[in-house]
Amino acid sequence: MELTNQNINENLSEEEKFSDNNDGNNKRLFSFITPILLILFLSAGIFSSSEEKINTDNNGFYELGSFKQQEKKINLLSESDLTAKIKDTVYTNKDNWLELRIHEQMLYQHWRDGRIEKFPISSGNKYLSESVESRPGLFAIFYRNPHHKSTQYSNASLYHFQTFNQGIGFHSLDGTGYYGNLGVRPSSHGCIRMKHDHARKLFNDCDLGTLVLAHNGNSLRTIGFAPKDIPVSDMPKEEQRELLARNLYNVVNGNYFVENRKYFVVDPKIITAQGIYNGYDMKLPEKQNAPSHVFSFKQISDRTANTEIELDVVDFATADSELNLSEIITNKENNEKSGKKEKDITSTDALIKKYYHNAIGFLPYFGPKK
Repeated sequence: MELTNQNINENLSEEEKFSDNNDGNNKRLFSFITPILLILFLSAGIFSSSEEKINTDNNGFYELGSFKQQEKKINLLSESDLTAKIKDTVYTNKDNWLELRIHEQMLYQHWRDGRIEKFPISSGNKYLSESVESRPGLFAIFYRNPHHKSTQYSNASLYHFQTFNQGIGFHSLDGTGYYGNLGVRPSSHGCIRMKHDHARKLFNDCDLGTLVLAHNGNSLRTIGFAPKDIPVSDMPKEEQRELLARNLYNVVNGNYFVENRKYFVVDPKIITAQGIYNGYDMKLPEKQNAPSHVFSFKQISDRTANTEIELDVVDFATADSELNLSEIITNKENNEKSGKKEKDITSTDALIKKYYHNAIGFLPYFGPKK
């Protein structure tokens, strides 16, 4: 059939209409899909691994943490991250550490390979004559003797004696008559009584400097394992004590993700015989504050121009109130209103006094019995 000019023009008109419709559909589809693709692309680049990695600098500081903000990387935190009950972690390079749960009358031995062994114990009973109750804190074993003679209690034999809190330590006694109280109730004058084979095993497993965390069910510190080849920090003891105090202070105030934490292997020698404060009388905040930078996606579209996608990094401190970032990023104001926030510490001495030194203080001393 012979096509006339009118037929050709009509066909072209229909094709142009179809093309225009397709262009409109494509633009709308592009407007819808582009933000999704952009979000997926960014997510692939900005989510970091949850595995902890260690970097060292010339000052001997160790960075361990899955939420460390690296150059050109931003870590996004979920609601579960912010509401997790994060504790301050003190790192050791030894193979095990000890957790004394006074309220359970149990001792837990935590191993680097994930094993946990527990032993029934009997701690100090303050109602006995010339006795003290076992007290919470973070300690380190500083004296060991396979057969120690007590100068305070009539030269009593203390087998596989390991001291961690002034004169208080783990040991066994002559006989087995005291076994009935182990794992049941406090019955000693202050030390931690154990079965003979348990005390012997503990003595063989531990050495000087092994960390001991004692608590009554509430401790805002915990202990983690650093790689064995990382030595203890060579920072001055005053600096280590300040960092330990500041790390706990930031956790209590909800600033775990906000402040630049310094991670290091603590030198047990800086831990006094009275121990380190472990936050036994404090509570963790309901939420941790989130970092101050987030992504804000803006989509600007009209019918006469192509859709534009704009990506901004917004600083919370200067953010427009219309974004309601205070509800998304931080619970700082809520913490302050609920009374969870601690008072600001204005000096290093005050910081160390409150968050490093064990508030319980020195144990009473009773002279040797004749």
